[in-house]
Amino acid sequence: MIQMIHWIIDLALLALLFVFMLDGLTFLWVRRVYQIVYRFVIKTNPHCIIMADVDDFKSINDRFKHRGGDQVLRKVGLLLLKECKGRAFRYGGEEFIILLPWTNESKAFELAERIRQKITTIKIGEINVTVSIGIGNYEEWADKAMYMAKSKGKNRIEIFKKPG
Repeated sequence: MIQMIHWIIDLALLALLFVFMLDGLTFLWVRRVYQIVYRFVIKTNPHCIIMADVDDFKSINDRFKHRGGDQVLRKVGLLLLKECKGRAFRYGGEEFIILLPWTNESKAFELAERIRQKITTIKIGEINVTVSIGIGNYEEWADKAMYMAKSKGKNRIEIFKKPG
């Protein structure tokens, strides 16, 4: 009987740990897990990082309230879960990050374009969803490329090019 109780406690603790590793809304890994995995990915060669941000998300929340925004995040999360096979993370808010070890820029671009196109097919009532995507070899570079995509009109992909 005591052994059974210990087994149940161990199982409950394992389930609790899993809950803290997954985002409850999108079912993607949380940022804490990303930060651990990132340290290993940047040591692989080649590697790429894709950072995606839902375009005009504040407007979606303002117009359709948080319920509409949550539906968008859930649908995007489920699509990333399917397309990225466990390599996608909810970075924060409406930002997502995908770690791609042993992947060059052209393969990363192919995946990013497939994701971008599939996200444009997400329709929730009157909400049309698009994302701006940045690709780089490091988190900071992918982030800069993503903001470049936003500044160039949104719903597009940019690859960070190192100056020089």
